[in-house]
Amino acid sequence: LKEILFVGKRQPAIEAARALGCSFSVQDVESRSEQATGAFGGTVEASVAAAKKLYHNATPSAVLAVAEGAVPSAAAIREKFGLQGLDPESAQRCHNKLTMKKAVVAAGIPCAPWLETAADTTPEEVVERLGLPVVLKVPISSGGRGVSLCSSVEEVAAALAPGLLAEEFIAGAEMSVESFRKNNRTLFRNHTRYLVPHWASIVPASESLGDQAAINALAERVHEALGINDGMTHMEIFLTPEGPVFGEIAARPPGGRLMELIGRAYDFDPWRAVLQLSLGETPRFPDQARCFAGVWMLYPDAGVVTKISGLSEARKVPQVARLTCRAKPGREYPARLGTGQSAGEIIVVADTMNECESRLREAHDLIAFEIAPA
Repeated sequence: LKEILFVGKRQPAIEAARALGCSFSVQDVESRSEQATGAFGGTVEASVAAAKKLYHNATPSAVLAVAEGAVPSAAAIREKFGLQGLDPESAQRCHNKLTMKKAVVAAGIPCAPWLETAADTTPEEVVERLGLPVVLKVPISSGGRGVSLCSSVEEVAAALAPGLLAEEFIAGAEMSVESFRKNNRTLFRNHTRYLVPHWASIVPASESLGDQAAINALAERVHEALGINDGMTHMEIFLTPEGPVFGEIAARPPGGRLMELIGRAYDFDPWRAVLQLSLGETPRFPDQARCFAGVWMLYPDAGVVTKISGLSEARKVPQVARLTCRAKPGREYPARLGTGQSAGEIIVVADTMNECESRLREAHDLIAFEIAPA
């Protein structure tokens, strides 16, 4: 019986393990607290120690990170047990955006001009080097958290701190590429259109969105440069008149309901494929998508929800496959900081990109959250 250790917890991954007939363990709450410490300069020793204690003299068949904070810990545990998969050095290149940028630049891959802020970095220096608007990022984050888009020197001054990644703003359409790899070879690739970044996406992106060959070539160069030979990745890029430009990459399954969209659009279980890759197996992938699948994330403005309207009407919109709303009247919500914060989602499945987009917008526009100050 094959045993999978999940670092981080995502229910669809657990369900896929059950479907494959695998036993599994989940290293989650305490270890993830340690991962957060490790991400900002500590170690992942607690995660490795917990795994050693869990398995005693045995060895898991695979160790899989299913959340961004789990990537370094999963790599360290794999190394400890001598398992295949992303090694600790490559994991850091995929996890820390500063390390990632340095590796990408060294490989000559196009990316936004950038600098690493220090204690003596001034707002004026950032603006002089990178212009306005400029993006400031916490180097270890995901889902849009810790990102500031600054349009003035004053806004840069308010967001500036040592150790940030400052990037020139790229005025181009943003999209993502999801790759499934084994033995340094891409077995399956999906392109995702960001209809509204951080809120709404459609799978697969239309072939008219960017130069497909150039996008795929960029993806291959990035994987080679960062040492990503196996597993699933989620890479964000920008489409510019000069060609695709690298944004960032995550060496784990994406959030934002993209796994569900991939499954619906291509009619296969991407979670099962991820688990098979982690076990050294070769999944069977579809040749092409059978339809388009889209999502629009639901989340109220900051404050106390007093009323939610339009849900029943939105569910009746043609092609709405699922509409889930977890928000409740009387509940207080903080400001949304990233794609991981969700109070529900609209899922649409349609035969064409245009219909998928129009039905998503139609259903979304019917839903209203009434908010009172907290």
